[in-house]
Amino acid sequence: MKILLAVDGSSASERAIDLVGTTAWPAGSHVRLIHVAEPNLAGYAGLPGVMVSSEAVDEAIQADREYRQELLATTRARLEAPGRGLDSVIVDGRAASSIVDAANAFEADLIVLGSHGRGAIGSAVLGSVAAEVVEYAATPVLVVRNATISRLVLADDGSSSAAAARALLGHMPGFRGLPVRVVSAAERQPGWLGWLQPEAAGDIQAFEEALQADFKDHETTASKAADELAAAGLVAEGVAPVGDPATEIVHAAEAFHADLIVMGTRGKTGFERLLLGSVAHKVVQRAHCSVLVVRRR
Repeated sequence: MKILLAVDGSSASERAIDLVGTTAWPAGSHVRLIHVAEPNLAGYAGLPGVMVSSEAVDEAIQADREYRQELLATTRARLEAPGRGLDSVIVDGRAASSIVDAANAFEADLIVLGSHGRGAIGSAVLGSVAAEVVEYAATPVLVVRNATISRLVLADDGSSSAAAARALLGHMPGFRGLPVRVVSAAERQPGWLGWLQPEAAGDIQAFEEALQADFKDHETTASKAADELAAAGLVAEGVAPVGDPATEIVHAAEAFHADLIVMGTRGKTGFERLLLGSVAHKVVQRAHCSVLVVRRR
């Protein structure tokens, strides 16, 4: 398994490093560290009327590069383990797009990066890098908020992207034996409404039967996914709550005390990305815990 781990020296990055270091990845996995930043010149260099010599600029760039090299060297030392490959790259550029490009060049199976927070303020910080990587990467993305994984929630809507997320979860040796709750959310609870318009009772009855069938489909999806994960060695159960899917997924993770949500996404470009934003984007922004987003390849 090829894992691209983005590091930047922040506390959020530290949690991502700890998570990668303590997780049991498939045998023969290779971790590539990437540090992306623009050269860090002194803050006064861009002030009006301030003249900076080329020697001073070169010294600032060299000092910044030495700091970044030391950061990567320290991180490599923390992640060394038998059977695990390690290398690192330094990239000058825009963080989100550079991470996505590096993942494509590496043919990564997973991108891992830290989240700088959640909620109104935290989401604004997250949105600058992690949320954009989730939106544009063709590779599964793990947005880390917790340094460990001990309880999981799998969001499953019965789609092929959800199946890809489920397969990845079952493939991870580090997840075996962990409790997982499969959540398949139905957006509306069936209920008889024929009394509102007696003359339309037949149409309403058909509509309610369709809703009931949809609800049963979600129950079946959750149950089958739980059975599949149990066969893969996890301790799994399935639930089918009713309500807005993103809200129900986040609430389920909070109630289950999960430290990781695993989910698939369907969209990739254009209008499909807007559909993605209605569920996966909301979950990444609102969740209290880490989120692993798997895009259908």
